[in-house]
Amino acid sequence: MRQLLRVVVVLSLLATAIVLAQAAAPAAPKPPGMDEMQVVILKDVKWTPAKPPLPSGVSVSPIAADPAPGGSIGYAKYTPGLEFPMHWHSATEYTTVLSGTVRYTVEGKTTEMGPGSYIVIPAKAKHSVVCLPASECIAMTRRAGPTDYNWVK
Repeated sequence: MRQLLRVVVVLSLLATAIVLAQAAAPAAPKPPGMDEMQVVILKDVKWTPAKPPLPSGVSVSPIAADPAPGGSIGYAKYTPGLEFPMHWHSATEYTTVLSGTVRYTVEGKTTEMGPGSYIVIPAKAKHSVVCLPASECIAMTRRAGPTDYNWVK
């Protein structure tokens, strides 16, 4: 009986070890909620290359997210000369240019914007973004709803 108990205990420990070893790596930390207290210093943020469908040359650093409506706020960094193709979003986008010069074309109207400039792009408005080649561009964008990209062909 003792021998059987030992075998059962060893098998149980082995099974537990296998399950723990196969467990997925912990998920990346989620950004804080939109209403949570926080201080973010631009020079200290961690940049990660954006994933498709965003073009190569875009890096992002999330600041906060609001899971209920799907809203978010975060930084985007564009390499000099980057052209972000014409697209639209389901939710309104609010952007402040922090560095560089960005050319926004919204519904056919083009505007060049430098540091401190602010733009509101209504939901479903077709727009494109170009970071002028003189330097990289950094912007902070808040979205009122999900971050979706609907490319215009």
